[in-house]
Amino acid sequence: MTRDITVERPLFLLPADPLRPRRTDPQFAGEAAAARAAGAAVALVGLEELLAGDTEAAVARVPHGAGPAWYRGWMLSAGRYAELAAALAERGRTLVTSPAAYRTAHELPGWYGTFRAVTPAGHWLPCRPGRVPSAAALARLAAPFGGRPVVVKDWVKSRKHEWDEAAFVPDASDTPQLAAVVGRFMALQGEFLTGGVVLRAFESFVAGEARVWWVAGEPVLVGAHPDTPELLPVPDLTSVAPAVAALGLPFVTTDLARRTDGGWRVVEVGDGQVSGLPAGASADPLFEALVTAGAGFPLTLAAGRVTLRALLPSAAARVADGGCAGFDWIDGGPSEATSGGAGIVVAAAVAGRYLPGWGVFVLSDAADGRALGSIGFHGPPDAEGRVEIGYDLSPSARGVGRATDAARLLAGWAAARPEVRTVCAATEPDNLPSQRVLERAGFRPAGMRGELRAFTYAGPADGPSGDDLRQQP
Repeated sequence: MTRDITVERPLFLLPADPLRPRRTDPQFAGEAAAARAAGAAVALVGLEELLAGDTEAAVARVPHGAGPAWYRGWMLSAGRYAELAAALAERGRTLVTSPAAYRTAHELPGWYGTFRAVTPAGHWLPCRPGRVPSAAALARLAAPFGGRPVVVKDWVKSRKHEWDEAAFVPDASDTPQLAAVVGRFMALQGEFLTGGVVLRAFESFVAGEARVWWVAGEPVLVGAHPDTPELLPVPDLTSVAPAVAALGLPFVTTDLARRTDGGWRVVEVGDGQVSGLPAGASADPLFEALVTAGAGFPLTLAAGRVTLRALLPSAAARVADGGCAGFDWIDGGPSEATSGGAGIVVAAAVAGRYLPGWGVFVLSDAADGRALGSIGFHGPPDAEGRVEIGYDLSPSARGVGRATDAARLLAGWAAARPEVRTVCAATEPDNLPSQRVLERAGFRPAGMRGELRAFTYAGPADGPSGDDLRQQP
């Protein structure tokens, strides 16, 4: 018997069609479908009203009520976003990304310091639209670059489609040329200039950028940059992930390009709510992750030697078919038991019974990222608050304590949830290795449950974590 669990799922705010205000803007119709498929509600925001400063009219179709909300739509200035947040607060809705967090990701001065080691050098000078800095001020701004080439932009955008006249300066020390490019850039930006003038070191890149969407610090979708949808480089995120984690924001994007010397560089950081998807890209993984994070459930659990990554429905479908789903499996692919567990996630999603947080996690080695198996729940907590875990380890990963570490981590997380009263597990009576795993993870024997030996979680255990899982629970 499963009790009804109240999960605070987020509301997605998408732009209304200007010509048919009760419908989603056609540009975002696919994303509205993906949001609903992930189990979220959708409401429409009037962009024209918002840009005109009539926030009350802009959110008139947003239902009153408590709960988290994500905006997903056309780019907004930090000021307009703050106005949207205030209007939503009056209706009881809280944007998961606060106005301060939005500004940090959206404007270069907010994120640059965190990404300094992995992005081209930059310096900026605040100024207002139409107020072109003096030649002397521009010379001081350009001084750190010497005679190297630079790119001109503001705190959000460049004019790369007017490259020679409004973006690129071959020699930063050529002040007249720099002033001409900056002047033309500001003239083209007009009233839409954001923050001021930014100079960034020019670096030579191989053609094509990759856009990575990060939710709660996890890369949940990698796609082509919308400007070059036909090019999809596969970026190395090793040096980028720590910077994203350090930024600490709920939903951001990074645009990455490979330098001609082979190194991957962050070209831009953006707020994920206003970063465009390339044509033809599936939004399902993105919205599944946003629903999970917005409901307060983890995409990743990590402790010691193991990392547990939530296997969301779109990825679970690939694992259920025996695919790798982007994971580097230690034995070349998921085991039959792991594929079976993924199939349960898919079936629950198809039936509308999937609940974030109570599915399957891929068990990975924290040091090298290899997928070692899976661990998860047999379902959400039942009417008595009981939840059961099960796990499966690939043959090559057995015998060194990873199952114990994972069981201890997942059981500890579940036990801390307010809706959980008991965390349990069960094994075949002769499966002694699995029983040792559970005992070392903090479980205690609880008699028999039919033909199975039952265990309940009693709390963290400090014993050794070596194990040999030739059999699985």
